[in-house]
Amino acid sequence: MFQKVQPQRAFEAVTAQLEAAILGGAFADGDRLPAERVLQQAFAVSRNTLRESLRVLEQKGLVEIRKGQRGGVFVKPVNTEPMAEQLRIFLHSRGISLGQLSEFRQDLEGLLARRAARRCRDRARKQLEGLLARAAALAAEGPRRWEEFMAADRDIHLALAQLAGNPLHRFFLETVHQNVHQGHIRAFLPRSAEVIRSTLEELHALVEAVCRGEGERAERIARKHVARATRIMQRAAARRPKESQP
Repeated sequence: MFQKVQPQRAFEAVTAQLEAAILGGAFADGDRLPAERVLQQAFAVSRNTLRESLRVLEQKGLVEIRKGQRGGVFVKPVNTEPMAEQLRIFLHSRGISLGQLSEFRQDLEGLLARRAARRCRDRARKQLEGLLARAAALAAEGPRRWEEFMAADRDIHLALAQLAGNPLHRFFLETVHQNVHQGHIRAFLPRSAEVIRSTLEELHALVEAVCRGEGERAERIARKHVARATRIMQRAAARRPKESQP
């Protein structure tokens, strides 16, 4: 599986080979990589060189290095967490406003709703209806299930992105939702029965339009859904002292 590498900047070559093996499916999520001595022999490198490569892979989020008797280097599932953190840093460093983030979401989610409507078939309808039923059940319990209701709202949006057909869209949308939820929804969206009710009504209308194949209507609803929540959060943010804002 692995090849000997040249001594000069050897850790980069080791990193590249291990990364290619992980991303290429040679190791499944949760698998333990071969022991250090085995990898050292395969690559013909020193222990320090190998460990430098493993640290790079850990920073990339591809592996987890565990200590102890049952320790080792284990493959991690690839997810949006590293990218979400980089996006959070970018948003803060560039001073991206809630309005600008909302504009991006309206463009993306409107497009995805339109495409999802074109691709919606029986299996997808059942999935969306099931997610909507869960959201409705949580909404019926009121603000005490706020976090779970908002997670159900997110799941519907991500299901539409999945249905739209391009995995990059879903990946980016999940990343954006993580930042919106952590940085704005938790801080500024009122945990009230009224917000839950209006959100659920919009989700009902959105899922209905998608299931009926009404692409233009689905896009309008998706855009309005994001815009309305943004207006509420902007008003709440304006009333709050700047030093207490995220």
